[in-house]
Amino acid sequence: MKIGVAAITGGWDSGLTTVLDVLRTAEAARERVDRNIPAISVCTIAATPAPIPTQGGLLVPIDFTFDDARMGDLDILVIPAIGANSPPGVIDALLRPDIHRLRTQLRDWADEGRQLAAACTGTLLLAEAGILNGRRATTSWWLTTEFQRRYPRVDLDMTRMVVQDGHITTAGAAFAHIDLAINLVARASSQLADFTAATLLIDERPSRSIESALGYLSSTDRLITDFENWIRAHLTEPISIADAATAIGTTRRTLERHVRQQLGTSPNTLVQHIRAERARHLQRTTDLPLTKIAPMVGYQSSAALRNALTASECREHS
Repeated sequence: MKIGVAAITGGWDSGLTTVLDVLRTAEAARERVDRNIPAISVCTIAATPAPIPTQGGLLVPIDFTFDDARMGDLDILVIPAIGANSPPGVIDALLRPDIHRLRTQLRDWADEGRQLAAACTGTLLLAEAGILNGRRATTSWWLTTEFQRRYPRVDLDMTRMVVQDGHITTAGAAFAHIDLAINLVARASSQLADFTAATLLIDERPSRSIESALGYLSSTDRLITDFENWIRAHLTEPISIADAATAIGTTRRTLERHVRQQLGTSPNTLVQHIRAERARHLQRTTDLPLTKIAPMVGYQSSAALRNALTASECREHS
């Protein structure tokens, strides 16, 4: 699998380097996991061969330019975040001549039915080129209102961190570059993706930064992953831990033991955490009042939801 990553002048350092680090780590780990997994190669691409400066002043060496014949060998082209942290800043960046040239390249690439991926503010380059029209996509939460206003033909899905629609993949905010890159690795091998994620992300030492970056899906325990997926699929309903355990093929006692060992909490507390997490997301990304949000996350009233949010904040800061 050959992946090209576009280097954008003034782009966020973390967006570009995160994608490169994840993909290169996956390739380095490939033989340790299974040497029969297809090789993953990654290169940097830009309009000109000169090194591209990031927002932080790093100079990114360029492997080849957009008009190079080697572009035809790529399987996927990735667009990381451009260097802007406000909706007006992003719109201004879209007017730059270099961004305009890149949009033209992306449109040609998409017209050929080739795979494209973008994260955070990079998703607006795809939208601006018309590539996302009629498709499901996601973007960074703080761009939601401007994105919907500017691109009404895009089916914006703000409930998922990575959205794939045909040959186009989009991801959310800045650290979603990790999710996006792991998603690309999984196309070669889910086993390799799990190993890469564990190598880069999983650390059993307590750390709020790790919890923030990974959420409760960080555990490599498949039972917990299945439990979380089941919770999210039944979030509007009353949730019975016993029913959840049966649905994912285990017993309540086993589920409680796994959750306690891996996450240091109880299944019921995990359910409450996910309900609160979804409620806060809806508060940030929509204009819905608590009376509307409450039933969407399994509460009968806004008062019950408000109490749950307060309790959740106390647990997180305790």
